[in-house]
Amino acid sequence: MTDSTTPQETAALAEGPVLPEEIDDPAVGVPSTGTPADGERTARRARRRRAAVRWGAAVVVCALAGTGTALAVTAPERTDLPGLATPKDGRYTFPALVLPQLPSGQSVPRESKGRHAADLRTLLLPVPVEAGGSLVPAAAPSAPAPGAPAPSASGSASPSAPGSTSASPAGTSSASPVAPVGPTPAGRVSCEAITADWKDPGSLRALLLQNACRDAAVREWTAADGTRTQIRLLSFGSQAEAWPMFDKLRRTGEPKDSSGGVQTGDTQGWDTVFGVDLATREVPGAPPATRIAFLSAGNVTGVITMTNPKGVPTAAFRQVVTLQSDLLA
Repeated sequence: MTDSTTPQETAALAEGPVLPEEIDDPAVGVPSTGTPADGERTARRARRRRAAVRWGAAVVVCALAGTGTALAVTAPERTDLPGLATPKDGRYTFPALVLPQLPSGQSVPRESKGRHAADLRTLLLPVPVEAGGSLVPAAAPSAPAPGAPAPSASGSASPSAPGSTSASPAGTSSASPVAPVGPTPAGRVSCEAITADWKDPGSLRALLLQNACRDAAVREWTAADGTRTQIRLLSFGSQAEAWPMFDKLRRTGEPKDSSGGVQTGDTQGWDTVFGVDLATREVPGAPPATRIAFLSAGNVTGVITMTNPKGVPTAAFRQVVTLQSDLLA
């Protein structure tokens, strides 16, 4: 059989058949054959590009919307947002707590076996705004001048020495506090002054003498809601000497004006402060009209008494006790 293939056809057969994919590939540079399959692939690529653009635009819009929402929520105060305002639960507004400066050469209680070297008055919780206090931390009281009158046993604050600063809220004088709601005396008192507030004062006085109570300080205020708060701190020579007073009060302590008896308070769920022992007592009621907390922090025993005929708010009581514990820890 005679081979009628021309030289051009023989060369084409040697190179092999040309596939449509190779012709349609943009990298080859060969013009498309224009078949229906090529048109379908081109349309598919166009649809994919449009979908990618739409999804990219959607992501950008969502990111911008989320950023705007976050700024709108976080920029204003929480209490200004509808539905997020915290209802008033009785807690007070205190100035920032400031630890007192220690005398030269003295260390903190954790490093001195629980002994507090700071002036006892500087360890008292400041007066809240709701009782005429200020958000500016009060200056530390100065030491009494030599020959200054000794504090009386009546429980009232001793007069300040000439030129000394008052322990009343910062920016005010002890004679005329700003917007007074109730008396807010603060200062040194005699150790025996605490016995006037409790039944069986004789046994308490004996403990004070036996363990040589060295110093005492008191702060009182009455808030706008009618809750009266009294904080007393008693300083001893060591933790061993301070403990009997704390133990006596937490077991049998009962205010002299309580007629319905006193029961042990519940401290479950409290945020207790490390280094401070806590016990509470209260006059039966719902809520109790009298709540008492006893604190033992090294060589200092603290007594916090809060009274209100309408009931002492639980939140305010816990707040005062916790903050006072922080200053003693």
